[in-house]
Amino acid sequence: MSWTNALRGAGGQIELNRVVGFIGGMAYIAGAHVFIAWDMLAHQREFDLAGYCTLFPAGLAIVAGGTAVAVAVKDRNVATARSIDKASGTTMAEQGV
Repeated sequence: MSWTNALRGAGGQIELNRVVGFIGGMAYIAGAHVFIAWDMLAHQREFDLAGYCTLFPAGLAIVAGGTAVAVAVKDRNVATARSIDKASGTTMAEQGV
């Protein structure tokens, strides 16, 4: 099983929503740690473990949750469109939509 399987949708193709969510999650992970290091070095502040353990997972959950919602809404809309196509007997491309 390849790690890219997480980026593939029901059709087996890599989906933009999943790629953007993955990149956003990685950027959040790297950016948060760079900001903490910069804050400690530039402002001579001490590392606050309690604050880090509280806020970092919450932010990561927001990024992951936002991606999950975007993918779920897209998948629901695709399923709705497919059921409409199946019920009408024609595809949206054939209808000129």
